[in-house]
Amino acid sequence: MTVAIRYQTRNGNTEAFAKEIAAVAGVPAEDVKTPVEAADLLFLGGGTYFMRPDKSASAFMAGLDPAKIKRIAFFTTSGGPEAVTDKALTKLAEEKGIPVIGHFHQVMGGKGMKILGSSGGILKDNQVQLVKEFAQKMLNV
Repeated sequence: MTVAIRYQTRNGNTEAFAKEIAAVAGVPAEDVKTPVEAADLLFLGGGTYFMRPDKSASAFMAGLDPAKIKRIAFFTTSGGPEAVTDKALTKLAEEKGIPVIGHFHQVMGGKGMKILGSSGGILKDNQVQLVKEFAQKMLNV
């Protein structure tokens, strides 16, 4: 099975989850600027900013060739309880006819926001465990 991992991050949180997925999947996690040639399973991650996915994540999703991507699993982060990025990216996948097999969302509560002077990308042990379980489950679907 061919697996690809792409992510968008501003503060390091989504990148940290991508790296944990990469450790389980045995493939590198790469920025959404890196195109995907083909994948049986694409893990795509991004953050939620002002109730929307980052433009680069949406543009990446919009540019995917549905003939080259068999399935997709989303992993997203936000500062609040909303999971709007999951919904927006899922809508784009459905419009392209790419089956979405799973979602993983974590509320980071502003962790990593530069305005607060903190840095993101440091996950709690339970978050690491949850994302690894998600990755393994998606790989077995």
